[in-house]
Amino acid sequence: MRREVRSEGRTAKAAVLAAMLFLLSEDASAADAELGRYLATECITCHGASKMDSTIPNIFGKPESLVDQMLKAYRDKLLPNEVMQTVASRLKDDEIAALAAYFRTARRP
Repeated sequence: MRREVRSEGRTAKAAVLAAMLFLLSEDASAADAELGRYLATECITCHGASKMDSTIPNIFGKPESLVDQMLKAYRDKLLPNEVMQTVASRLKDDEIAALAAYFRTARRP
């Protein structure tokens, strides 16, 4: 009987811990998107004004993995574009992740 009580207590503690971690990860994701929104003001200058036939691509609503890979490729000078290389060279990995999180749900202005 005593073992069952201890086991139930551990299970309850594990469930509470799992719930807390889930809520914290949701907050972290929201914080990343907010940081991304803040950082995106420079991006929106060009990408927000781009037209369908423009050489500037639409990055709104794109998958996080795509935006993340592209920004890192520009930062590492693996893709040719001096403007994007300059902009991306100032970004750390967490800032790139935040921008990717933001643009995944952002709509063109």
